[in-house]
Formats: sequence, C-alpha cells, structure tokens
Amino acid sequence: MKTKIENQSDLQAERARLKNQLEVSKVKIRRQFDGIKEDISPARQVMQTVSSLMAKPKSNLLSTGIGRSVDLALQLTPLGRAAWPLRFLVPFAAKRITTNFLNSNGPQMLEKSLTWVKNVTSDEPVLPAYLEIKPQKSAKEKFFSWLKQVTEDHETDIREAEVVETLPLDSPYSNIRTPL
Repeated sequence: MKTKIENQSDLQAERARLKNQLEVSKVKIRRQFDGIKEDISPARQVMQTVSSLMAKPKSNLLSTGIGRSVDLALQLTPLGRAAWPLRFLVPFAAKRITTNFLNSNGPQMLEKSLTWVKNVTSDEPVLPAYLEIKPQKSAKEKFFSWLKQVTEDHETDIREAEVVETLPLDSPYSNIRTPL
C-alpha cells in the first residue's frame, strides 16, 4: 500500500484502484495463457493426429488384408532381419497407421485409385481441358503434303514441251551472242 488512507473517499478510491489492477492482472494472465496455448497448439495437433492414427482399428476385412500385406512387405525388406524390437514395433505401427488412415479416408482413396486405373487403361490419353496438343507432322509427311498440293493445282495445266531447233556449234568454247 503506497498511499495513506485518511478518509472514506480515499478508501473508495484505493478500493477502485485495486479492483482495476485485479482486472488488468486477470487480462494479462489470460493473454499469457492464450499465448501458451498457441505455442503448444502444433504439438497438440501432432499428438491428436498420432493418437488417432495409432488408435485400435476396427476388426474387419480391410484391417486383416492390410495386416497381412504389411507383414509380407516388411518380411521381404532388410527390416525382416533386424533386431526383434524393430521387427515387432514397426509392423505394429505400420498396420495401425495404414488401417486407420484408410478407414478415415476410404471413399476418397477409392475414388482416386479408380480414376487412376481408368486413366491408365484408357486408349486415348486424358489431357487437361486447357491443353490441346496437335500432333506435329514429320518432315516426310510435310514433303508429301506439299507435293500433293503442288501437283493437284497444276496437273491439268501441263503442256507438252515445244522443241526448238538449235544450230550446231563449231566449237564448244566459242562465244555465243544472244539477242537480249
């Protein structure tokens, strides 16, 4: 207490000041607590994700199939010859994670896989709508199309060549003058 209280109005003023200080302290603590929550939020999200992926999956045909395939796949890797804790923990975690992931995202994964199979097995390639690729002609095809265009236009205009008589030259090296 810093101020000396001498009358009732001083007491009321001091009381109001202390209530105000209490409210300010509560707001500061709440802000600090919210800041701590925000700092811990990524860790909390990671823990929630890990706990949801590591939860015990429902026992159904999907989990059985995934369990068998994970066991088989991991036995064929170097992990199959590792120390016994790794041979136990890694398949356990892999089975749980894949089963829970596929249980939660099953319809989307099924749709994506079916569209992928459809695209792979279709005869014509699936291109995005904004791409229209025109096949380019090879040089041979370009030449023959040019030849076809040239011969089609002038096919009827071909006349027989006229033979012009020439004078015999005395020597092949003589100068020939032409009237031009």
